[in-house]
Amino acid sequence: MRLFIGIKLPSSLHHHCQKLQEYFPDLKKTSDFHLTLQFLGDAISEVQLPAITSALTLIDFKPFDIEMGDAVSFSNPYHPQGVWVECKMTPGLQKISGDVRSAMTTVGFCPDKPFKAHITLGRYKTPPEHGPLCVKGEPRTFTVSQFHLMKSELTPNGPRYQTIETF
Repeated sequence: MRLFIGIKLPSSLHHHCQKLQEYFPDLKKTSDFHLTLQFLGDAISEVQLPAITSALTLIDFKPFDIEMGDAVSFSNPYHPQGVWVECKMTPGLQKISGDVRSAMTTVGFCPDKPFKAHITLGRYKTPPEHGPLCVKGEPRTFTVSQFHLMKSELTPNGPRYQTIETF
């Protein structure tokens, strides 16, 4: 199983993300917008789920706001892999990302890279030769009142997500 812990974007902001996607015509777009707090891996066993959910249940979660910013190409600017919306690292976001990473470390899932707050708009099959590297996004804020353990299934039409547990 391919699992991650994330925050779903409210449906009221989907239109905003879809408008930003229009600036990047070669993008293989996603429609299931979320912010990943930690990717757990591609080969997670069902046997590991109780430990994962128990550790996440112990997190002292308090609602907080996320501030969305610009849409930027990520990876190498000369060969971008995709586009994401940057998110400001607010104290609440910093706390939940740290708490999730600590909880997952206790059950054997150490983060493989530093946390970078973003919402992916899509990926490129092949990097575009032309196109914007950044589009100024109208600042948007939303309140996070829960986070999720998510299953991701990679398909030819892009990833499909399923909520395993909500916290």
